[in-house]
Amino acid sequence: MADFAIDYTNLHEINTKLRELAKQADSGSGGAFRELGDAGAAERRAALGTSGLSTSFNSFFHHSKSRTAKAKEGLNKLADSFKAVSDLFFDQDSRISGSAGLITTGLGIDQWRNTKAAHDKWLADKAKWDDYLASIGATQYFRDHPNESIRHVCHDPEAPAWCAAWIAKGEDSAPPKPGDEPPKPSDKPPTSHHYEDEHGKIDVSVELDKDNNIVKETSKITNPQGQTYETTTTYKGPPEWVDNVPGAGKDGRPGRIDVRDYSITTTLSDGTKSTSDFTIDKDGSGTMISHSGKTTEHYIRDGPKGEWKRDPKYADEDAGRDGTEKGGGVQKPPPGGKLN
Repeated sequence: MADFAIDYTNLHEINTKLRELAKQADSGSGGAFRELGDAGAAERRAALGTSGLSTSFNSFFHHSKSRTAKAKEGLNKLADSFKAVSDLFFDQDSRISGSAGLITTGLGIDQWRNTKAAHDKWLADKAKWDDYLASIGATQYFRDHPNESIRHVCHDPEAPAWCAAWIAKGEDSAPPKPGDEPPKPSDKPPTSHHYEDEHGKIDVSVELDKDNNIVKETSKITNPQGQTYETTTTYKGPPEWVDNVPGAGKDGRPGRIDVRDYSITTTLSDGTKSTSDFTIDKDGSGTMISHSGKTTEHYIRDGPKGEWKRDPKYADEDAGRDGTEKGGGVQKPPPGGKLN
């Protein structure tokens, strides 16, 4: 998994300390100085004795207050920078970790499917073999002599009586012997995976339909400082495979793709959530709409391996993004492509 080398705790602690300092700057000096500065002109003139002194004090107070406000703004911006760096690097580490191919390979679902397919085939072959033996009356004979060959037995001068039925059916009528039983898989495939080392933890879980297709998958990454990053992908139904899609295979050759629609919900390290809804066409092109707070972004791609790019049809509608926390936070690329 990715090496969580950055000390995110220190970055968040710096962020907290800077905000505390900004709060102190905002409070300014207390006591009589602030009370007099916030007082009305008449009160201030009465306290100081002359209008000239009152005017000079008022000018000094507001100049000081303006500098304090700028200091507060600067400290908060600096705090935001540290928070953005912490979240951005942790989220990026999480993306790298989450792309490690754990969903089917790490869980062992592919291996379970292959093992089950081999065992199911053996069961089907054995059923055909058993039915054939029953049809020629040789069930008990092969129960007692499981390693014998029908052809070898029936070509023997002292062949058993059931060989007449075999000859009548035709010497090539018997199905292949099923052989020894292969490993039998568990009744249900694995649906969770946990990995942990000194760099953090990865927990992956999936939900399956009645045919053991993945219809929902969740991955959660936790670093040693306790920060978490979680993504949940929900598929709309079982796989919808399309063959010979141009550009879907290796080196630009045609290939097979799953064109079902899906959505991804992401919980970032600061607790905020975003959702992306994907609509995939049969040629691998598609659209994606991403929602994060008050921000909505539209993307398109032109093929199964194309990058997700901003949809020009929604340029004006999406133009309100300002990259601030209010506008949706640090802008992040959609899955499968960088921002353009």
